[in-house]
Amino acid sequence: MSRREGKPVRRVRPAPRPPGADAILEALPVAVAVIDARGGIVAANPAMQARAAALDGGFAARFPDYHAVLAGDLTTVRELDVVRATAAGSVRERLAIQPSGAHAIVTVLDDLPGADPQTTRLASLGFMVAGVCHEVSNPLAAIHSMVQILQSRRGASPEIFERGLASISSNIGRVLGITRTLTDFSRVNDDPLRTLALAQVGEEAASLLKHQTGPSAIAVDIAVADDALVRARPGELEQVVFNILLNAAQAMDGRGRVAVAGGRRGARVALAIRDQGPGIAAENLGRIFEPFFTTKNGSGAGLGLAISSEIVHELGGDLRAENHPAGGARFLIDLPAAAS
Repeated sequence: MSRREGKPVRRVRPAPRPPGADAILEALPVAVAVIDARGGIVAANPAMQARAAALDGGFAARFPDYHAVLAGDLTTVRELDVVRATAAGSVRERLAIQPSGAHAIVTVLDDLPGADPQTTRLASLGFMVAGVCHEVSNPLAAIHSMVQILQSRRGASPEIFERGLASISSNIGRVLGITRTLTDFSRVNDDPLRTLALAQVGEEAASLLKHQTGPSAIAVDIAVADDALVRARPGELEQVVFNILLNAAQAMDGRGRVAVAGGRRGARVALAIRDQGPGIAAENLGRIFEPFFTTKNGSGAGLGLAISSEIVHELGGDLRAENHPAGGARFLIDLPAAAS
């Protein structure tokens, strides 16, 4: 016990720091490094450390082959081929870079074209680790602070304890939501690919939106040609379209129309989803697919569009966002067409 202004003050021992994103980074079998704008290494998991050419120094000194390929550009999302010299000879690798706030996440895959789906998913998960560090630490810090407050106020009123417990419960829910989403994404769906009609995918996603948002003034107009067929696993594309529809509904404050249109163009299938909202701010267009990037003021984890983008890319497609000239945001999905 100590005294402050004549009153006894109870010293509260800090709670032990629970394992978080650092443990996820360490466990990833793919090589991941987080670097800052000056080329300093913020974190590097064992798989990345095993590739180091030197024990000390920044990214350039420890990973000269990777540094040379990046050419100092840490702000552009891209994938690059690398030929790296090792004791056993030269190896060909794929270097993927993903900006995340003030940092960049660099992930290395051996022979990416032949990588199995689990490795590809884990590489994508590696991009999210830097965001996890920030997102998980905030609610944990809030929980820790609230526990200290409650421990130090032995004679606190029941109302204070109720508010404190409600805050702890809310923050625990945020942490569990993030970890659950990441766990689900890192687990590969073992279902075989099937030929799916995008019209049906749109209908099912619109039905999910109705159940999620309840009665609202959101109308979804679907005009997708019957020949818009793709190969995918059941549920994955529904998740992609649902995430986009949910973002549209939130952007329009639960009132307006969303148009879903698509068809076949040669060997590809295109799907466009346009809302009547305010559109996407120019400074956010290049970031909306980043893990944990959100403009929802704490109402979302910022993982929906990031995971949607990874699913589409895994199926050999592309997901883009733009502002429609006549107003509103438009998301464009391009996928390989399946045989009729």
